[in-house]
Amino acid sequence: MQEKLLSVINSVLSNSGLDKITQLNPNADLRNDLELDSISLAELVALIDNRFGVDINAEGMIETVGDIQNRLSR
Repeated sequence: MQEKLLSVINSVLSNSGLDKITQLNPNADLRNDLELDSISLAELVALIDNRFGVDINAEGMIETVGDIQNRLSR
């Protein structure tokens, strides 16, 4: 799951012209640390929903990589 999530995040970062990451940091803030804007966040949510078959925002907005990891591990 971790490699798949890293791939999804890097896909969104790449599409946004941002640098890819080499590892997942649970404390990384999606907006402040990864520099994702609203459109990139929407793309990330859509890709996660599609690739993992879950509604990642069902319990509220995701803010960190750790939020994503926690919801995917349930």
